[in-house]
Amino acid sequence: MDSLIQALACMAAATCFGLLLRQPKNTLFFSAIIGFLGYAVFQLAGEDLLAFFLTGLVVGILSELAARAVERTATLFLISSIIPTVPGLGLYRTMMALSENNLELATKIGFETLAGIGAIALALTVAAVFFSTIHVRARKTPL
Repeated sequence: MDSLIQALACMAAATCFGLLLRQPKNTLFFSAIIGFLGYAVFQLAGEDLLAFFLTGLVVGILSELAARAVERTATLFLISSIIPTVPGLGLYRTMMALSENNLELATKIGFETLAGIGAIALALTVAAVFFSTIHVRARKTPL
């Protein structure tokens, strides 16, 4: 039951963030599915640094594919779809440790959080570069 609730929460988060950013309504379904699949990869990969990278890669690739399918930009799908896996709790815990003057804990959690954010950014960049090298040529019809 918890998995179902998490899946629905991921889809709702991606959809609501898309609505907040005034994303076109016909693209919200794709964002919700991509957000869910990204979070599923994150859970299956073990919620560590590699999981952040794999999640970013999956979300980046699926966003590029969805963008080509509906002829929109990939950023439209990417921003709302990556939200379920952004390590916001780590940022919150870092700030709480800093406010409690626990610098050792703040440094540890902050480094892990920034490493996760960096892994996501690297994976999204890899996906974008991979798709930028693929050029689909339009088939010319003879007159």
